Amino acid sequence: MNQAINPQGWIIGKTATGLNHLNWGVKAGNHVSVAGMLSTDPVDGSIVGVGDIEVQTRRVLDSIKVVLESAGSSMDHVVMNQIFLRNLEDYHKFNEIYVSYFPAILPARFCVKLEMVRPEFLVEIAATAIIPS
Repeated sequence: MNQAINPQGWIIGKTATGLNHLNWGVKAGNHVSVAGMLSTDPVDGSIVGVGDIEVQTRRVLDSIKVVLESAGSSMDHVVMNQIFLRNLEDYHKFNEIYVSYFPAILPARFCVKLEMVRPEFLVEIAATAIIPS
């Protein structure tokens, strides 16, 4: 049976995107899928780091980390990331920060250029991880 993963105090409902965010993650067996994370404060829904790919990348990865830990996993157990960048010119700055969150083994991933739900967002990442036994 699937289990919703919603860290304590995080918004479940409308966020800065104006869209309903149903669950931050879903645990299924020994897998956890983390919803596409944008650079928002998960408590009040405000946008963090407008115009700054480095700040937004850290905010997104820190949010993924919290969801994974709430599910009993960690960044060390991420097996796949789906990465969306608004501007491919941000790729190198993004990547410098990204690799620092995965010091042991980099997960499989893809990265595409995409128009975001709001122009203030520069990066979105969805993650899949295992939960160690």
